Order: sequence, then structure tokens, then C-alpha cells
Amino acid sequence: MRIALFTNTYPPSLNGVANVTHFYRLGLTEHGHEVHVFAPTPLGEDPFEGDPAVHRYPAFRCPGELDYMIALPPLFFPKMAVEISGMQFDLVHTQHPVWVGAWGQRVARRMGIPVVSTAHSQYEVYANRTVLPTAWIEPGVTRHVVHYFNACQVVTTPVEWMQRRLVDKGVTSPVEIVPNPVDLTKLGAPRREQTRAALGLSNREIAIGYLGRLSPVKRVPVLMDTVALLAKHRPEVRLVIAGGGGIEPALRERARRVLGNRAIFAGAIPHAEVGHYHAAFDVFVTASISETQPLAYSEAMYVGTPVVALATPGAADMILDGDNGLLVPPKQGARGLAAAVERVLTEPGLADRLRTGGRRFAEERHYPRVAERLEEIYALAAERCAAKA
Repeated sequence: MRIALFTNTYPPSLNGVANVTHFYRLGLTEHGHEVHVFAPTPLGEDPFEGDPAVHRYPAFRCPGELDYMIALPPLFFPKMAVEISGMQFDLVHTQHPVWVGAWGQRVARRMGIPVVSTAHSQYEVYANRTVLPTAWIEPGVTRHVVHYFNACQVVTTPVEWMQRRLVDKGVTSPVEIVPNPVDLTKLGAPRREQTRAALGLSNREIAIGYLGRLSPVKRVPVLMDTVALLAKHRPEVRLVIAGGGGIEPALRERARRVLGNRAIFAGAIPHAEVGHYHAAFDVFVTASISETQPLAYSEAMYVGTPVVALATPGAADMILDGDNGLLVPPKQGARGLAAAVERVLTEPGLADRLRTGGRRFAEERHYPRVAERLEEIYALAAERCAAKA
């Protein structure tokens, strides 16, 4: 097949959707498909410059977000529209219900080919990014998302709770589960000791780690409170924050007040290096409540780092409590996370059990396996498109 992936973010951008889209491309290409990507131009150097299958829209940086670029509409840069009109695709797969994703859906409509879209997030949580009241924005976002997905032949999402939510909101197109892929080949030989040394961690210190985008929805301040509670009886505990984002200066200031010198900011981490950082952590902890199926969980599990998360729907769809991670009721917040971390550090056999279960879970999400599932989805989309014609 000749497949077009339309996405608002793609490497070198450092976020989950960018990486998932790249792994889709990698797996499908290895299965013999021709895959083209349409994405915004990155802020810095483009590692895919000269790649004839990666097409970039001119873009500018999103205000307040360090690592998101906003593509300029084809109206302002018609060259891309002309280029696309000369191409022939069998299927379009969009990664967002807005902007570049919406352009991809229009391309599919003009070509009369099936369109698949992936719901990567609970989009209503971003309604508070506008100057208007959230109560005004959320219903409009929901209506748009439902309308967009109902114009697709198939919708995919990595977790069951999002599948149920989309159906409850009114999505009538088939909603299928496709796990988020990970590239396990890049995680096979993590350099724990070297990375800890580079971070300034001694052998006796306990590293509580977070790796991901620094954004309000990730709730990193809760992790600071978690480590502050642990530090009351564990002076050797440290919080390592690996990632970049527009709120980093504010987080640094809060960490200085809450944790003193116990916080280490590692900055944005190239995806090829994430395995080393996960391995440097003694426990991976997250307080996010907006995730669907974050790659960071699977990556930490594969390298053997126990995962502790709030029992939000996305985390609960990934983590079997006590088997491949620990879940904490969200209302328990930092105190619950601190208690779970303490269990990992002290309960006999628990950390080893979580490592075994975590690696098993991650192996099922290696990108070639996910590509096989995508092929099934694309066949279903083609059948539905042909039936409608």
C-alpha cells in the first residue's frame, strides 16, 4: 500500500505522538509498504532533510510550548498542496483531529480513499489553553472531535477507556484498539552507571525519575511533593526530571523551594537516549492524569525500572497493579505515590516481580507487531470505503 501519515508533530520533536508516528512509519515500511509523512518543519535541524518520503509544512513555534510547531496552512504555502495533488495514495492515516490532521482528511476525501485516525489524547483537557472559559470551549471541542472521527472509516486508540469514551461521546465509526508501538531495539543495552554518573548521582542515592514533556498536564509539581515526603526519612532520595517544555523555568523555581538541591533537571532527552535515563532511575513515577498509553511507561518497563502511576483510565489500561507496576488512587496524590515508592524500595520481591511483568508487557508492543495490527485496520478501512462507494 501507499500510505500517507498526517501529523502535527514528528521527530526531532520530543513527544509521544511524534515517536508513535515514526514507529508506525518504521514498522509499515519494514512490512513492504510505501509510507509518506506530512508534518510541520521542526525548529532546529531536520534529521529527515532530503528524505523524499517526509514532507514538511513551513511552521512556527507554538507559544508557550517549547517543542510544538504550528504548520502554516496550505493557503499560505500552496506548493505543498500542489505536491500532494500529484501523488496517489491508497489510504490516509491522521494523528490529530485538527490542523494537519484535518488537512489529511480533506486529501482523503478528494482522492476518494479511506481515512483512519488515531485518538492519542483526551482533547478536552486542552480547552483551558484558551482565554475563553473552559466551560464554553469543551463542548465545542467534543462536537468537533466526534464529527471528525465520524468522517473516518476507522478510528484507532491505544487503550480501552478511550475506546469507550469515544463511543459514549457519539463516535459511530468503528473504534479499534492499536497499542502504541515502542522500538525495543534502542533499549537493549542501557548504560545505568554512566548515566547516573553524568547526572551526578552516587551509588547510595535513590533516583525517583520522570521522563516526558514538561507541560501543566503532566503535573510534575506533584512529583516534587512526593519526593519531599520521601525525603523526610530518606535523605538520599533525589528527583530526576528528564524532559523539556515551556514551564521548565517555573518548575525549577518550585523545585528550589520544595526540594532544595534534591532535584536534577536533565533537559530534553533525544529518543535514542531514553533507555539510559530510565535505567538510571530506581523508580519511574508519574502523576499525569491525561495519558492514553504513554511510551515512557513501556520504555521504563522494558529496561527494568518499576513504574508507579496514578490509577487514571490510561494508566489502568496499561498497568496491572502488582504485576507490571503499581497504581495509586488519584485522590491520594503525592502521599499515595510516596507510599507506593516506599513499597517498591522495601517490600521483598516486589521490584523483581514488577520488572518481570513490565518486560513482558513491553515486548508485546514492539513496533513490528503493531504494524501487523495496523495492516488489519487498513484492510477494514478499505472494505468500509469500498462498501460506501
